[in-house]
Amino acid sequence: MGQPKHRINMCDAAVFGIRVNGRLRESWSDYFGAQSMSVEEDEAGLCTTLLISEPVDQAALIGMINHLNGLGLPLVSVECLPVPVENEPSQQDDT
Repeated sequence: MGQPKHRINMCDAAVFGIRVNGRLRESWSDYFGAQSMSVEEDEAGLCTTLLISEPVDQAALIGMINHLNGLGLPLVSVECLPVPVENEPSQQDDT
């Protein structure tokens, strides 16, 4: 995945991909306020769940991580995802 197009800080909202071990049911998406949620299974049959957050600031991100910790779900990774800029010209505009 690419890097954010701008430098993030503690107060600006950003979109995060949060990956945990195990399979979460789709109903947990609302609990975490996730924009989307997907379950991935590897060759050995081990599952990880990827939650894509709505734009949140650092305090809300830590709250989500604390909820996952309280549920005993091992955190695999947290990644700041690039957010498309609406006014940025697309590659199709260059032709």
